[in-house]
Amino acid sequence: MEREEAYIGFPPLAEKSTIVEALLTDPPGIRWRIVRDLFQIKDQNDRQEIIETLRLHLEQMEDWRIRNRIILGLRALHQIPQETGYRLVRLQGALTPTEVEQRWPLHSSWSDRPLLPVVDFHIHPKMPDLKFFSDMRAAGVTHGVILATDTDPNDLDRPEVRSRLHQAFSSSPAARGLSFQSLLRHIRASLYSPSHVTNEDVADWIRDYPDRLIGFGSVNLSKDGAYVRKKLDELQRFQLRGIKFLPYSQFFNPAENEHMGTVMEFCRQTGAVILSHSGCGPGPFEIIELSQNSHPALWSQWLAKYPDVPVVLAHCGSYSTAVPGIWLFDTLQLGQKYQNLYVDLAAVDWLLDREVVIREIRKTIGFNRVLFGTDYPLPLASGVSWASIVQRIRVNTYLTSKEKQKVLGQNAARLLGLG
Repeated sequence: MEREEAYIGFPPLAEKSTIVEALLTDPPGIRWRIVRDLFQIKDQNDRQEIIETLRLHLEQMEDWRIRNRIILGLRALHQIPQETGYRLVRLQGALTPTEVEQRWPLHSSWSDRPLLPVVDFHIHPKMPDLKFFSDMRAAGVTHGVILATDTDPNDLDRPEVRSRLHQAFSSSPAARGLSFQSLLRHIRASLYSPSHVTNEDVADWIRDYPDRLIGFGSVNLSKDGAYVRKKLDELQRFQLRGIKFLPYSQFFNPAENEHMGTVMEFCRQTGAVILSHSGCGPGPFEIIELSQNSHPALWSQWLAKYPDVPVVLAHCGSYSTAVPGIWLFDTLQLGQKYQNLYVDLAAVDWLLDREVVIREIRKTIGFNRVLFGTDYPLPLASGVSWASIVQRIRVNTYLTSKEKQKVLGQNAARLLGLG
């Protein structure tokens, strides 16, 4: 099959029958590998032929994980490639056509001109590669941390998980207008969407763009010990640099979970960084009572016991549409006490528009442990570009020039050992 001209340096596209076979029979953890190729197919007739074949299999597929992968593939095939002004070069990312002409074929000695780093510490890689890297280049982001999410709707069938959810939900005002069964349906749908990203997916992206992306895997700590050890082994095998936790949707309390000691020892020995959601979760987890596992205080004992393990609290404890900034000051007070606590600004970059917040950050953790993050591609749903979020920090009148440089990239570069 013929590839769109915007993609350069990639292996030849597989035959249509091979693509269909992979979508139907690859292990469930391999979700995006073939789907990413689907975006590159140039001929609409080739796309339509694969669409018709996949539709025949969709309704017959019993494994919901494979079914969701087929849906993801169909979405990709229906998305007609659009010119972005960039070419996507394997190993390099997005380049302008002029840059490609001047530097192709690319040599191993080629590198970007020296730049102050701009590191997005919080990215969910759920967009076509060309769109993703074009947005990244337009924003001036030099490196990105991409995240897996190990959540499982089957957790809701476990009596202990359901019981804890029911108890928390019953104490919330939302219980007066919503049945528990309806809530469970909403939660189940949120735990594994067609665009779900696995540890294997993250490893695939890293292999294609090792100089641009840093991969964090994910481990569901509500599972048994064998499962947790298997996932930690995956992180080492795939050479992933950190662990993404979602305590609210992985249904574990960091202060009480039996596997936390194993995880912290793993991080101490391997140098892995922890990135944990803090604040309320999206969708049904906007109900504050359901997101208590994501309270920053639950990390206190581990921060004290493992001072050499960096723990990044995503969203600065502030994510909530009902109560924006919900646990911000709890987070900053915790960071004042423990020097290994960092925060990222994903989905809450508005915090830096508040002078009172700037003063509180300077008084508590300072700006050496604040990391830029966007939750990309989430802002796109609200019409907010990646570039505009970067620019918003660059023109911020409350931050000094040095503070801006630290937040945008220097802190993350130091934490991750980038150049």
